[in-house]
Amino acid sequence: MTKRKSDDVVAHNPHDGLVKRIFTNPEAAAAELRQVLPAALTSRLDWKTLRVEPSSFIDPELEHRTSDILYSIALSGSTRRISIYVVLEHQSTPDPVMAARFVVYVGRLYERYLSEHKGTKKVPLVAPVLLYQGPKGWTMPQRLSEMLDVPPELLEAFPSPVELAFAVDDLGESVLGDQVTHDQLVRNRGLALAEMARTMLWLYHHPEATDGERAALLGVLGNVVAETWGAKAVKPFLTYFLSVFGPESPVRGILLESASKETRQMYATIRDELLAKGRAEGHARIVRVLERLMDNRGLTLTDELRERVATCEDEDLLQRWFDRAVRASSLTEIFDD
Repeated sequence: MTKRKSDDVVAHNPHDGLVKRIFTNPEAAAAELRQVLPAALTSRLDWKTLRVEPSSFIDPELEHRTSDILYSIALSGSTRRISIYVVLEHQSTPDPVMAARFVVYVGRLYERYLSEHKGTKKVPLVAPVLLYQGPKGWTMPQRLSEMLDVPPELLEAFPSPVELAFAVDDLGESVLGDQVTHDQLVRNRGLALAEMARTMLWLYHHPEATDGERAALLGVLGNVVAETWGAKAVKPFLTYFLSVFGPESPVRGILLESASKETRQMYATIRDELLAKGRAEGHARIVRVLERLMDNRGLTLTDELRERVATCEDEDLLQRWFDRAVRASSLTEIFDD
């Protein structure tokens, strides 16, 4: 099952869209996953061989908050490649039953995988990852066995037949370590891309931190991303910023203060496009409500009048028609001026 791709996925679903942009970039995904997944796994993989595969088996009902991305990667010192599904969940508040939720997600993923791979005798490895945006770090159980409602001695004598452990990426902690200079980040452009996304996702839930040291690095990160990946790589970040922070946020100054002329022009273009899109969507909603009101009142529009309503760009006139339609008994009372 191929994922739907769209240039404006970040605008439609900002948080999930930005995460997918990063986790579907092999270098950024490798930099991120090596920080997050257990060393017992990461040390056995050749991260230079990571590839993103075009498949998704997550339940469509969960797509608004959960993503799955399929990777293939070679084992260290081997030509054999394995498949790994990374299941991503967003949380901004602690959830004591998160491990059980992941069991459900993984179970549904395998169910869909098996339905599309009839006769298979093997299934891919699944690695659940929680992207946590809360303020104090994740303190809830990370294993299913840790939240089972049984005495410890019983669990020791009879271990749960189902176990699941998930990794936590605490977005409140930078993954840069001491690699904070421009030259250091240029040499690790995947890490720069991943950290820029992590920082913006975290700042959305912590606007009070926009004047802190971590936020101040956004300008450097943005310049490195533009320099090493090309100016277009900055576009999803600018789109995300305008979609969730808004142009009046202090983050704008951090992003653009030292940005190139091309990045500034791109920002202005995206801003204008989103404003125009917002106006168009608002206009379309007004037209739909007006048409529905008249239909419900038995005032059937002729094709000519329907076209007149659909193409009207005068919001005051649309509002006047709406006010008349509430009480009118004929189309003439609505449209004759």
